[in-house]
Amino acid sequence: MNADADLDLLGVLVTRRGRLLEVADVLRRYGFASIATQLESAGGPGRHVVRSVADRLIDPALADESAGERLRGALTELGTTAIKLGQLLSLRPDIVGAQIAAELVELRAGVPADPRGHAEATVRDGLGAEVTEVFASFDPEPLASGSVAQVHRATLHDGSRVVVKVLHRDVRRRVLEDLELLSALSVWAEAVSPTAHRLRFAAVVADFDTGMRGAVDLRAELANLQRFGAIFADDDGVRIPRAQPGQSSSAVLTMEEMTGHVLTDAASVREAGWTPDVLATRTAGIYLTMMFRHGIYHTDPHPGNFLLDPGVITILDFGDVARLSTSRRRELEDLVASVGSGDPRATTDALLAITDAPPGTDAVEVQDDVESLITDHLEGDIGALDLTLLARGLSTVVQRHHLSLPGEIALVLRVIALLQGLAADIGADIDLPAITRPFALDLLRRRLDPREALGRAVRTGRAWERLVESLPGELTSLLQQVVRDGGADLNIRDPDGIAERIVDGILTAAFVLSAGELVSRAVPPKLGSISVPGLAVAGFALLRYRALHARRAGAPTAIARLRLAERVVRAARRPTPPTDD
Repeated sequence: MNADADLDLLGVLVTRRGRLLEVADVLRRYGFASIATQLESAGGPGRHVVRSVADRLIDPALADESAGERLRGALTELGTTAIKLGQLLSLRPDIVGAQIAAELVELRAGVPADPRGHAEATVRDGLGAEVTEVFASFDPEPLASGSVAQVHRATLHDGSRVVVKVLHRDVRRRVLEDLELLSALSVWAEAVSPTAHRLRFAAVVADFDTGMRGAVDLRAELANLQRFGAIFADDDGVRIPRAQPGQSSSAVLTMEEMTGHVLTDAASVREAGWTPDVLATRTAGIYLTMMFRHGIYHTDPHPGNFLLDPGVITILDFGDVARLSTSRRRELEDLVASVGSGDPRATTDALLAITDAPPGTDAVEVQDDVESLITDHLEGDIGALDLTLLARGLSTVVQRHHLSLPGEIALVLRVIALLQGLAADIGADIDLPAITRPFALDLLRRRLDPREALGRAVRTGRAWERLVESLPGELTSLLQQVVRDGGADLNIRDPDGIAERIVDGILTAAFVLSAGELVSRAVPPKLGSISVPGLAVAGFALLRYRALHARRAGAPTAIARLRLAERVVRAARRPTPPTDD
């Protein structure tokens, strides 16, 4: 694994050496040569470059800034990919720590607009027509410029007022090159660093890679606008810009120009005909509906992404959209349901399952912290469940025990925290827990819905069916490979059958213990109060016992059948003797 990672990184270093040196120099000036020193000690093909960086000193002008401030500055200077990576890491306090994550939230970088004429050239290349053919008017001065694209006002030939989002010059090429370098570095880092391996850094980067490829292909944002437009089509209180597919491409996105009061503070809220409390309540309800009822949501509820009119909220910028998959939503339902039941052990099991806890995790210590979390945030009644405090508490438990939340779950918890921050920014005095509780209860209701329980039982049954169907073929393939490779001698010398009794006894004991554990934990799906998986495993234990009893009566043993199978396979592979014709 290390050799493969080294070779992959070496190949990327050859083609991306200039960019790597640029990154190294920025990290050095911002005081992150200590990172280089740590990586250098691990070895690898980049160690000579790393050593030269570590020998330099931090820029004196930055020495008094906090680590979070310097990291934010370094990422901003490194450009689009680094800025977006920093925004992702701001959602992962379990990786970078709470203080640095809070600082990275401020990464709202705008970049200088491209030289005049670039936008028109991009429109011509992307749409195959001159700007004057596509638009009745096109303002050459950008309205705004972000890390990926800049926005221009324009008018269609039918008189519709639109805004045109145009990718920055060479941004796609630069981002794809950075992603290639980052991917190779992440795999190498996991191979040489136990910390990077524990945090599954390569998986985090893989998720980031997928998101960034979508960010530099504006057709993804076009699809998001259309999807959310359909979701809120019947809600007069929510407006989504209408996309113009005929005037859009991978590098150009044309959408309806939206008007309204810019959201900045409590005064701007009141000028728009709202009160802070009502606006915060309405916004939280919109986002929670997106997350928990539609499974797709806008991930950036900061004031700059809203325009206000009396009774109407306009949501802007659908480049950053996330999905909550059915499987992750079920895991979240399991977690909320276990917290709602007040069961620390079930909650710990659900949390360890979500985080895919590594071997060696002390489940007892995790359970102690989870019990404190439930005591602090449940207050003895499911109606008192506060998703915002629960999100904060889970993040603390995950960090303390060096676990790593899946990106989907971490982002959901972060958006909930951002909604609370938005309420504070506009001076709202609301009971956000009162808003989140109905959604928590909705999760529990779906969890207890008989139709959902039936669906889980069907899925479990299908999984068992697939296992039963595939197991004989898998065992046959394994046996054939062993015989073919000559890697094992299956002719076990056991005239008294002692090994057979030990193997059968261990299997039977394992099934009995597993059945008892599943039944005692009431693992769903359940029949009444009894775990269905527990009953199934108990059935397997009974079958094993009957097999033991049959063996005592002289029936062929498992090892005897294995020997027979070996002879059959060898006979099938033996060359056929020539015949006399």
